[in-house]
Amino acid sequence: MSKTEKVLGDFGLKIFKGFVLEKDIVPSPEMFNNITSILIVVRHQLGDMLCSVPMLNAVRKRFPDAEITLVTKRSTGYKEIFEENVSPADNVLLYEHGFENFINTVKLIREKKPELAIVPSSVIFSATNHLLGYYSQSQYRAGVRSKDFEPNKIGYTLNIKNDFLWDSKKVHQIERNLDVIRQLGISAEQNIINLKVNEKQKKFAEEFFRENFPDASKKVLGFHPGAAKEANLWPLEKFAELMDRLHKSTGAYFYISEGPADTKIVAGLEMMIKQKYPHILFSKYCGELMNNAAIISKTGLFVSNDTGIMHLASGFHIPVIGLFGPTKAYEWGPVGPNKASIQASGGNIKNIEISAVFETCMTYLSV
Repeated sequence: MSKTEKVLGDFGLKIFKGFVLEKDIVPSPEMFNNITSILIVVRHQLGDMLCSVPMLNAVRKRFPDAEITLVTKRSTGYKEIFEENVSPADNVLLYEHGFENFINTVKLIREKKPELAIVPSSVIFSATNHLLGYYSQSQYRAGVRSKDFEPNKIGYTLNIKNDFLWDSKKVHQIERNLDVIRQLGISAEQNIINLKVNEKQKKFAEEFFRENFPDASKKVLGFHPGAAKEANLWPLEKFAELMDRLHKSTGAYFYISEGPADTKIVAGLEMMIKQKYPHILFSKYCGELMNNAAIISKTGLFVSNDTGIMHLASGFHIPVIGLFGPTKAYEWGPVGPNKASIQASGGNIKNIEISAVFETCMTYLSV
C-alpha cells in the first residue's frame, strides 16, 4: 500500500467520493474513433506488468496513431524489458510514492491531454492508480466496479466499469486485464506473453553459453529458485534433487537464474549442489533483466517458483513449469504452448513432490 493510500484510508475514500460526480457511461463502438491520447496505469511488480503486455499490445493495435502514456514503477521492469525493443507505449512515467511526486506526475499526464484512461486491477484495487486516472482529466476512465462481489471502494472515479466473476470462473490475470479493455470494444489477438530480445542481448546469451556450456550437444535446463515471498519458495533440497534426477536422465547442463534479492537463496543451492551433487555442472547469472531473459530463452526447459522471472520465461517459446503454493495457478500460472503449473496441496509449496515436477519436466524433454 502506498503512502497516498495510507493517508486516504477507507474513511478518506468515502469523504473524497462526495466530491466526485459519478456518472457511468455506456460505451458504443464509435465512441472512441477519434481518440488521440491514452493513459494506462500499471504499477506493482514484474509479473503484473508482464501479464499486462497482451492488453498493452491490443490497445496499441486498436489505436495505432494514438499517443499512449504508461504510468508505472521501477519494480515492474517495464523500462528494462522495452528499453531497446519496440514498446507499445510512447511515453513511460515512473511514479513510486510521495504526494509531491504524485502532483508532478499528474501535471506530466495532463500535458499529454489523454481522452481515455485505462486502470486495470490485479490483487488489490489501488487507490493511487485510480486517482492518477481520475486526475488525468480523461473523458473516459475504464476499470473494474467489483470482482467476485468485492466492491472497488474507489471505483467511483471510473465511468466505464463492470462487475467481474474472475475467481469463481478461474480467470487468468492476462484475461482479467483484457476484460477491462473489452468493455471498450477492444479485442486481443493474443492472450499470452510474447517477448523478444534484441541483437545485443542475443549475443550476450550466445557468449554466455559458449563460455559456460561448451558441449553444444547437451541440453541446458534452467531454474529460478528465488521468489519475493517466502511462501513461494520451493525447498532448495528439492531443487537440488530434481537437478540430480534430470542430470541422470539427460546429462544436461544447468542454468540458475538469480534476481537482485536472491543472493542468499542461490548461494544456498550452489553450496548444496557442490557438497551433495558435485557431478552436476551449472552456471548462474545475476545482472541485467533482459540478459537473463536472453539466457533463459535459449534453455531447453525452465522451472521456476511463482515470481516475476517465471512470467518473463513464459514470454518465450520454451517449456516453462511454474511451482505454486498459496497463490492460485489458474490466475498467475504460465500460459501458452509448453507451459504448465503445479499447484501444491493445501496451499503449502513444500507439499509439491519432486516426482511430480520431474515427470512434468520429462514429458516436455521427451518430445
